Amino acid sequence: MRFVHWLSFLTALLALAAIAAVQALQPAAGVAVPGLGTVPLVWALGTVFALGFLAGWVYLPGYAWVLARERRAWKRERSRLESELAKLRPQEVEELPRIPDRPAPDSGKEDA
Repeated sequence: MRFVHWLSFLTALLALAAIAAVQALQPAAGVAVPGLGTVPLVWALGTVFALGFLAGWVYLPGYAWVLARERRAWKRERSRLESELAKLRPQEVEELPRIPDRPAPDSGKEDA
Protein backbone atom coordinates (compact mmCIF):
# COMPACT_ATOMS: atom_id res chain seq x y z
CA MET A 1 0.00 0.00 0.00
CA ARG A 2 2.80 2.40 0.80
CA PHE A 3 4.09 2.02 -2.77
CA VAL A 4 0.66 3.03 -4.15
CA HIS A 5 0.65 6.15 -2.00
CA TRP A 6 4.12 7.21 -3.13
CA LEU A 7 3.25 6.44 -6.75
CA SER A 8 0.12 8.62 -6.63
CA PHE A 9 2.09 11.42 -4.95
CA LEU A 10 4.77 11.31 -7.66
CA THR A 11 2.11 11.25 -10.38
CA ALA A 12 0.50 14.36 -8.89
CA LEU A 13 3.88 16.12 -8.79
CA LEU A 14 4.53 15.19 -12.43
CA ALA A 15 1.11 16.51 -13.44
CA LEU A 16 1.76 19.80 -11.67
CA ALA A 17 5.18 20.06 -13.32
CA ALA A 18 3.62 19.36 -16.73
CA ILE A 19 0.99 22.06 -16.21
CA ALA A 20 3.63 24.57 -15.14
CA ALA A 21 5.92 23.69 -18.07
CA VAL A 22 3.14 23.99 -20.66
CA GLN A 23 2.00 27.30 -19.21
CA ALA A 24 5.56 28.64 -19.33
CA LEU A 25 6.41 27.38 -22.84
CA GLN A 26 3.09 27.74 -24.68
CA PRO A 27 0.66 29.99 -22.80
CA ALA A 28 -1.77 30.06 -25.75
CA ALA A 29 -1.76 26.30 -26.50
CA GLY A 30 -5.20 24.80 -27.06
CA VAL A 31 -6.81 21.37 -27.23
CA ALA A 32 -9.85 20.45 -29.31
CA VAL A 33 -12.44 18.95 -26.97
CA PRO A 34 -15.57 17.43 -28.51
CA GLY A 35 -18.61 19.48 -27.59
CA LEU A 36 -16.57 22.34 -26.10
CA GLY A 37 -14.47 23.44 -29.06
CA THR A 38 -10.91 24.54 -28.34
CA VAL A 39 -9.96 25.01 -24.71
CA PRO A 40 -6.61 26.10 -23.30
CA LEU A 41 -4.28 23.18 -22.67
CA VAL A 42 -3.76 24.31 -19.08
CA TRP A 43 -7.50 23.92 -18.42
CA ALA A 44 -7.50 20.40 -19.89
CA LEU A 45 -4.49 19.37 -17.83
CA GLY A 46 -5.96 21.00 -14.72
CA THR A 47 -9.24 19.14 -15.24
CA VAL A 48 -7.43 15.82 -15.60
CA PHE A 49 -5.42 16.59 -12.48
CA ALA A 50 -8.59 17.52 -10.53
CA LEU A 51 -10.32 14.30 -11.64
CA GLY A 52 -7.31 12.29 -10.50
CA PHE A 53 -7.35 14.10 -7.17
CA LEU A 54 -11.06 13.33 -6.72
CA ALA A 55 -10.41 9.68 -7.59
CA GLY A 56 -7.86 9.65 -4.78
CA TRP A 57 -10.52 10.98 -2.40
CA VAL A 58 -12.77 8.09 -3.42
CA TYR A 59 -9.94 5.66 -2.65
CA LEU A 60 -9.18 7.21 0.75
CA PRO A 61 -12.48 6.33 2.53
CA GLY A 62 -12.23 2.75 1.27
CA TYR A 63 -8.71 2.46 2.60
CA ALA A 64 -9.78 3.99 5.93
CA TRP A 65 -12.66 1.48 6.13
CA VAL A 66 -10.25 -1.43 5.59
CA LEU A 67 -7.92 -0.10 8.29
CA ALA A 68 -10.81 0.32 10.74
CA ARG A 69 -11.98 -3.24 10.06
CA GLU A 70 -8.47 -4.60 10.65
CA ARG A 71 -8.19 -2.57 13.86
CA ARG A 72 -11.43 -4.03 15.20
CA ALA A 73 -10.20 -7.55 14.38
CA TRP A 74 -6.88 -6.87 16.15
CA LYS A 75 -8.74 -5.55 19.20
CA ARG A 76 -10.90 -8.69 19.33
CA GLU A 77 -7.80 -10.89 19.06
CA ARG A 78 -6.02 -8.86 21.74
CA SER A 79 -8.94 -9.13 24.17
CA ARG A 80 -9.17 -12.87 23.51
CA LEU A 81 -5.46 -13.32 24.21
CA GLU A 82 -5.60 -11.11 27.32
CA SER A 83 -8.49 -13.16 28.74
CA GLU A 84 -6.57 -16.36 28.02
CA LEU A 85 -3.50 -14.92 29.75
CA ALA A 86 -5.57 -13.82 32.76
CA LYS A 87 -6.95 -17.36 33.00
CA LEU A 88 -3.46 -18.90 32.93
CA ARG A 89 -1.80 -16.48 35.38
CA PRO A 90 -3.29 -17.85 38.63
CA GLN A 91 -2.06 -21.36 37.90
CA GLU A 92 0.82 -22.33 40.15
CA VAL A 93 4.10 -22.92 38.38
CA GLU A 94 6.65 -25.27 39.94
CA GLU A 95 9.85 -23.57 41.07
CA LEU A 96 11.95 -26.43 39.74
CA PRO A 97 10.31 -28.34 36.95
CA ARG A 98 10.01 -32.07 37.63
CA ILE A 99 10.81 -34.57 34.93
CA PRO A 100 8.03 -37.19 35.03
CA ASP A 101 10.24 -40.32 34.94
CA ARG A 102 12.63 -39.10 37.66
CA PRO A 103 12.10 -38.61 41.39
CA ALA A 104 11.34 -35.17 42.81
CA PRO A 105 14.53 -33.05 43.24
CA ASP A 106 14.29 -32.72 47.04
CA SER A 107 13.42 -36.40 47.76
CA GLY A 108 16.91 -37.65 46.85
CA LYS A 109 18.73 -35.16 49.09
CA GLU A 110 19.07 -35.85 52.81
CA ASP A 111 20.21 -33.31 55.36
CA ALA A 112 23.38 -34.43 57.16
